[in-house]
Amino acid sequence: RLVSFETYRMVHPYIFVCMLPITSTFGEIIVAPDVVTGFCSGSIKLYSSSGEVKVFRKLQISLNMKTSRAVVEGCGCYRVYERENYRGRSYEANKRGEHKIILRTVKSLLKVPC
Repeated sequence: RLVSFETYRMVHPYIFVCMLPITSTFGEIIVAPDVVTGFCSGSIKLYSSSGEVKVFRKLQISLNMKTSRAVVEGCGCYRVYERENYRGRSYEANKRGEHKIILRTVKSLLKVPC
């Protein structure tokens, strides 16, 4: 069946508009490779009230630090615990940036899913 020129002229702009969301979604996937691969690299910096700074990227079972604040860099979420072996009161740093830690002492730390 032949399509008239008038029908083609009316349908052509709709095809372009329908393709627009596909193009922008494709661009987002290219821009954010961490989402595609699942790879996440980040760290948490713990600051003590005396000025000491420690950087962690994974779990830490045995740690004894009086911490006043934490800074999460990159991607990833962390949970700090008041007692060893991930027990006791805890605080979850679930976004990038600075966090005020309200625990008396941090004795263990775990990287958790966001």
